Amino acid sequence: MKPTVAGPRCRARMVLGALLIASLLVGCGRRQPDVVVVGSKNFTEQKILGEMFAQMLEAHTDLKVERKLGLQGTLVCFSALNKGELDLYPEYTGTGLTAILKEKVIPDPDKAYQRVKSEFERQWGLAWLDPLGFNNTYTLTMRREQAEELGIATISDLKRYTDRLRPGFDHEFMARPDGYEPLTEAYGFRFEQPPKGMDPGLMYRAIADKRVDVIDGFATDGRIPAFDLVILEDDKDFFPPYFAAPLVRRQLLERHPEVAEVLNLLADKIDDEAMRGMNYQVDEKHLSPRQVAGDFLGKQGLLPGKEG
Repeated sequence: MKPTVAGPRCRARMVLGALLIASLLVGCGRRQPDVVVVGSKNFTEQKILGEMFAQMLEAHTDLKVERKLGLQGTLVCFSALNKGELDLYPEYTGTGLTAILKEKVIPDPDKAYQRVKSEFERQWGLAWLDPLGFNNTYTLTMRREQAEELGIATISDLKRYTDRLRPGFDHEFMARPDGYEPLTEAYGFRFEQPPKGMDPGLMYRAIADKRVDVIDGFATDGRIPAFDLVILEDDKDFFPPYFAAPLVRRQLLERHPEVAEVLNLLADKIDDEAMRGMNYQVDEKHLSPRQVAGDFLGKQGLLPGKEG
């Protein structure tokens, strides 16, 4: 039998097919840059910290960074991290201990950190990197003039005025195991007027406008000095320490150990005052979290080309 000879058109198609296969094989062999998904919760401080993590990774690694900043609350972020929808986000030791592990408060900051570090690794394969330095614990705050007029300096002092003070708390604080209900048990009083559940962004305007008298807050919130509020002393040490740190999927660190090395450059770089100042710049000066984060990292000498 005479062998079949491919015609010119057939040979051309064969050559094109071979080239296509070769290009696909080359493409499969070429390593595509990994994408790291950085998340945050939906409040100013978290967005600033998420931006810091993203900018540090962009500046010091070859990884591509995708931002998912402003997610709605702790459980949403934690669930997304466990599902692999996020690779890392900023978390607080007190939140990890009480809201996620559902354990009792550990007042000692180092012991609280070691507890969440070991349990998150054991239960979920999640790594707590080095703390950033500041303690954003929960607080109760009042207008300074009202607190001074009534002689209120501690949370215990509120007990004398539960019949006249109007509380307003954010929805997460109302539901947390270290929130309003356990607080009332620890301090032995309850406001006669049930607390108004409020969006965190609206509470400060509400207390400034005298629509409420007591709100929950965070120690590093820049709106506390901006609205001339006073932090009430937690004289029974009810609130746990809330030291912030990157919470990261172990799978990411196994593939890219440089992520831990880079983010740990932020360890102990941010104190309470610095964080409060950055929050103020976003909330009151209306700068973007990206700009504020970048400016801080530049002043710390952590972003090439932006020093000082």
